[in-house]
Amino acid sequence: MNVRVVGAGEIADALRDALARVGLYERAGTPAAFVCAADDLPRAIAMRELAQATGPLVVLTTDPATAIEAGADDAGGNPDEVARRVAARLKAPRAMRKPLADPLTEEETPEPSLAVAGRREKPLILVVEDDEDAREVLQELLRDQYEVEAVGDGESAVKRARDLLPDLVLLDLFLPGLDGFGALTGLRRDMKTAEVPVIFLSAQGDAETKSQGLSLGAADYLAKPFSAQELMARVDRTLKLTAQKEHFRALAQTDGLTGLPNFRSFHARLEEEVARADRYAHPLSCAMVDLDGLKSINDRLGHAAGNRAILALADAVREELRDTDFAARYGGDEFVVLLPQTNEAQGGQFAERLRKRLLEVSEDAGLPVRGSIGVAAVSADELDSPDAAEDLLRRADEALYRAKRSGRDRVEVAHVEH
Repeated sequence: MNVRVVGAGEIADALRDALARVGLYERAGTPAAFVCAADDLPRAIAMRELAQATGPLVVLTTDPATAIEAGADDAGGNPDEVARRVAARLKAPRAMRKPLADPLTEEETPEPSLAVAGRREKPLILVVEDDEDAREVLQELLRDQYEVEAVGDGESAVKRARDLLPDLVLLDLFLPGLDGFGALTGLRRDMKTAEVPVIFLSAQGDAETKSQGLSLGAADYLAKPFSAQELMARVDRTLKLTAQKEHFRALAQTDGLTGLPNFRSFHARLEEEVARADRYAHPLSCAMVDLDGLKSINDRLGHAAGNRAILALADAVREELRDTDFAARYGGDEFVVLLPQTNEAQGGQFAERLRKRLLEVSEDAGLPVRGSIGVAAVSADELDSPDAAEDLLRRADEALYRAKRSGRDRVEVAHVEH
């Protein structure tokens, strides 16, 4: 595996020798990890960015907190410790593991996301430590900057994390009953807590133990004893990386023009809503909405006017939604709305309200914003089909096509003409 040592001289040679002892060498190609002394950290950061590499950057230093604050992923006090930390991180998967829970185990109401849970004045940290003195010390260290809750065993940690949805868990490895590895596995298997970042705390800092923790999905590993400065640096770094990950995930699932969820996000939500409707024997409706005459608007008034019309339609859709509804831009000038606990007739009523709202929007926008809408629904006895989601979408699309063919600016419900 290719590892890049940044720097020269005796320190760089010592790092290469230590890496070789754990089976890591410098080779051609994009490095899987970068290693350097503290003085070479800025250069190593620049080289990693230039190579567009995503692997860890581990620094040789006696001041790990400062190195982590400056952009390193990890640090060791001697070459062999640096090599062990690199090896442990490379053995662990870099991506967060997917939740193992069945989507049908979700609650009936939509689960709060980390983004929602994070709307606090301060990030909330759950401390899991069985030693009462250590638990109090951690709380005292963290309390000035964070909200802190604490428990003393693994089972309580899993339950409390589900209730609180903390922004970060500091998890001791050795706990009575369910140990840290078991607690982390429990967190990852629960869809509510599957992506809550976890930092392991342990006096056992060997590479194998660290690698096991990281492979289970821990964000970081802090060996005891540690300084308050290093603890705060790792906590701050993990929270920033998590926020960044959530930001990019939101961008990947959001349409840039309208701010609504995009095609990819819609299909994930469709499967969830079909599974939920099947579990609770609720009807589910889908409305496909298409902006009428976009080409004419673009040709006569320009593409900027066309974008304004699309935005006006998106705003109208958004204003008609209930808390449990879900709307997305399906592509171009087409939108799709999922209406949980809504039967065929109620779906048609929603669509007609939306169509009439567009007449008001047209006057406000000074543009001919009109929409054709197709509606379909699945009943409780149709939801156990493996093709239920696909059939719902197909029938709504067919109804939209009929609305277009029948003159536009109208609503069609699947198999029932209005």
